[in-house]
Amino acid sequence: MTEIFKELGFTKQKCETCGNEFWSIPERSTCGDAPCDEYEFIGNPATEKGYDLFEIQKSFREFFEKNGHTQVSRYPVLAKRWRDDVFLVGASIYDFQPWVTSGLVEPPANPLVIAQPSIRLNDVDNVGRTGRHMTCFTMGAHHAFNSLDNKIYWKDNTVKLCHDFIASIGIDPAEITFIESWWEGGGNAGPCYEVCVRGVELATLVFMQYKILPNGDKEEIPIKTVDTGYGLERFAWISQGTPTAYDACFTPVIDKLKSITNIDVDENILAENAQIAGMMDIETFADIRSLREKVANKLNISIDELLKSTEPMEAIYVIADHTRCLAFMLADGIIPSNVKEGYLARLVLRRTIRFMKELEMKESLSYIMEIQLDFLSKFYPEIKDSHDHIMNIISLEEERYAKTIDKGNRIVKRTIKNLKKQNKDLMPVETLIDLYDAHGMPPETVKEIAESIYDENEFKVNIPDNFFTLVANQHSEEGIISGSELKLDYPPTDLLFYDDFHISNFEAEILDIVEKNYNKNYNNEDKKENNQENNQEDNQEDNKEDNSSNIDKKNQFSIILDQTAFYPEGGGQPSDIGYLTIKGKRIEVIHTEKIGDVVLHNVLADEDIDYFKNDLDIIGEEINGKINWERRISLARNHTATHLIIAAAKKVLGNHIWQAGAQKGLKRSRLDLSHYKRITQNEIDKIEKIANALVMDNIILDINWMNRDEAEKKYGLTLYQGGVVPGSVIRVINIPDVDVQACAGTHVSQTGEIGLIKINKTERVQDGVERIDFSAGLAAVESMQSNDEFLRKSSDVFKVTSKQLPKTCERFFTEWKSYKNELNKLKSEIANLKINNLEDNLEEFNGLRILKQVIDGDIKELQKISTDFTDNNKADIVIIGNEDGKIVGAASKIAIDKGIKINEIIKESSAILGGGGGGRPTLAQGAGPKTDKITEAVDFAIEIIKNI
Repeated sequence: MTEIFKELGFTKQKCETCGNEFWSIPERSTCGDAPCDEYEFIGNPATEKGYDLFEIQKSFREFFEKNGHTQVSRYPVLAKRWRDDVFLVGASIYDFQPWVTSGLVEPPANPLVIAQPSIRLNDVDNVGRTGRHMTCFTMGAHHAFNSLDNKIYWKDNTVKLCHDFIASIGIDPAEITFIESWWEGGGNAGPCYEVCVRGVELATLVFMQYKILPNGDKEEIPIKTVDTGYGLERFAWISQGTPTAYDACFTPVIDKLKSITNIDVDENILAENAQIAGMMDIETFADIRSLREKVANKLNISIDELLKSTEPMEAIYVIADHTRCLAFMLADGIIPSNVKEGYLARLVLRRTIRFMKELEMKESLSYIMEIQLDFLSKFYPEIKDSHDHIMNIISLEEERYAKTIDKGNRIVKRTIKNLKKQNKDLMPVETLIDLYDAHGMPPETVKEIAESIYDENEFKVNIPDNFFTLVANQHSEEGIISGSELKLDYPPTDLLFYDDFHISNFEAEILDIVEKNYNKNYNNEDKKENNQENNQEDNQEDNKEDNSSNIDKKNQFSIILDQTAFYPEGGGQPSDIGYLTIKGKRIEVIHTEKIGDVVLHNVLADEDIDYFKNDLDIIGEEINGKINWERRISLARNHTATHLIIAAAKKVLGNHIWQAGAQKGLKRSRLDLSHYKRITQNEIDKIEKIANALVMDNIILDINWMNRDEAEKKYGLTLYQGGVVPGSVIRVINIPDVDVQACAGTHVSQTGEIGLIKINKTERVQDGVERIDFSAGLAAVESMQSNDEFLRKSSDVFKVTSKQLPKTCERFFTEWKSYKNELNKLKSEIANLKINNLEDNLEEFNGLRILKQVIDGDIKELQKISTDFTDNNKADIVIIGNEDGKIVGAASKIAIDKGIKINEIIKESSAILGGGGGGRPTLAQGAGPKTDKITEAVDFAIEIIKNI
């Protein structure tokens, strides 16, 4: 390894400051990285030519292409497109994990070069403040994947390529240092070099060669990966020598933002800030505070003077950085929401609005986003193509944010009052985070609300300086559900239905019988979903097919066969059910599942497992299996219909549509789609029409097993629309020119076999996810017939035709509303008359005017009468009830000051009625079934008051 450095004229040295060993051409006492060395390029560029970000990307790609690397297009920043452990791409190597780095599939090229936009929110609070931190940055990388039989290149060539690239853009190799280090991450490890020039780290060269075992030991891995990362924004920065990296990379955007806000910039302060920040390891905001102090001291100004000069410009840097991050997020399919990657997008979006507010910008976020898109569209055609989609989301999110703040004000005030009741004068950080997490309330807004209610010495809200970093870290990774703990050591089960979809009878050999823990809701996902409907008749047939209700009455165990025609549950598709005939004895198969490569046939039998294992001695016996064909074809129709509806939704709603979940059923199926707003009825009609047109086209499905890398090259990441699938060989369902997905489910041979597709309804299941409920085949016909029956019955009620029904309903509703308003008006007048009559019934006790009465009126009348007396200073205490067993109490401020707790009094009085009650100190109500005791309850309440 030392030979390449010697050839290049480098010698190994040791840093006198940090003790790290490094390689350099000249003799030097420090390693070249901060804080051992200061930034030496601000105002003094490292190259004669200044590169902007896109020029350095171009130079980087062209250099490595000339040196034998194949250029690979960037991947989406949404890593969930091909992996299930993280949400966002944080480095270029994420693109090739886990499939390429594990050796399961071939890389798209080897070696390759890529410029990958990457997003890291783990230090989002430092963005804008340090001069170098960004939420979204471009990682240039050249990767080589070395196997035993295909060695591309390793350490020497990696170092040489890095050295030569840096030299090719005009940096003197004598300024380069290679610091020896060690890298660990994602369960892998290996030696690395940190490559520095003039105090800034420009690249890291990692040689991934070990797997970290659970006990901490290291194990060599078969695919040894050259994992490099070049910070291309830093290359642009060091070549221009600007005060910050933001100035080097977002110049057109920043210039327009400065023009809009009329901010005066003191570049000396910004440069000094970045210079000193480079000398610090900025991990926490305690480091930021220390940075502020050092900059202020160096410039001989106060902290307040420093902040006045720097904070407006820092806000502009944040806005420029965050809008770029949002452009990639939204263009690549992330829908802002309250969960997962959508949560992170909304966090970035709302932080942008917050900093716009700090600058008192009158412009909307949409206006600012246009500036960023205009800048990025020149270099990223995919962002240009997504312009309208991005702007639609931004506009909608701005509206939602305004509504969130309005609604959240009440929640925050209630939260603060509850904390004060607990004698707390400081809002806990956990509460502050929960208000943001659950209700979208920014911490600054919470603080403003608190200050509007209480003085600082009465109640305080302290915002952690790293608040958004804390929040982002809680939402950065996907929780992985662990698989079954049952370990099966059997040959893979041969799946006959892939070779012959129409197979319903088959012969097989019994390999074993095993016991396992059972889920008593086999194949019930569609039933549970459908039972949420008001009319459960739609699902009666599903209930008939579901035999799990008999589980408690029989013995349960699983049979393993050498081959099977039973489809095991998976991919949102319930399993096949049917029967196995063993030595003339027919056993019911209620569910099949796949663990690893082995299929378990979960059965119900009158006899226990020992009878079959020992008495019948059936291990190794031939059996006959028969599946329920009607169920199989129904589920297959629904599964293929799911693919058609996705394709139709993309045509109607846009290419951002992505499957967020699915469950196939016999009568009704559901499909969850990522979408930023409610799907209109007009859009549903269009989707339904397109899907049925595709059915009538009777397209023949092209179903093949393909190597994963070949499939990805041919079809792209849209393969994983239905979720990430395992394995190096995947089953590809291609409906030509319509839809293509990696899918293990059963499908019809051609679209015409589906029959009718009927969309029953849509609903929003969570923020950013729309659910389509649909039926296919005969179930769709039954759904339409059911709707027709509803229309007929409704028409019969009104004695009109179906065509006349909408107008008739509207007329009746309008009349009903009018009558209801008139009725409420009359009730109000009656209540006023009762109030006038009751004024003479007041009694006085201990300086309090008290009204007690049992009257004829509903609960709303009781409440109105009670509050009218106490709010208008007619009485201090009101206790009234009615013959229905309802009781209401109200208290004035005078009564409350004298210790009257009307909510507790009503609660105790309601117990006499056999019920309960409660409410606020000013108004409470109760009720109970013992209506004949209402007078006793009212008198009891008065007795409590007189005894206080």
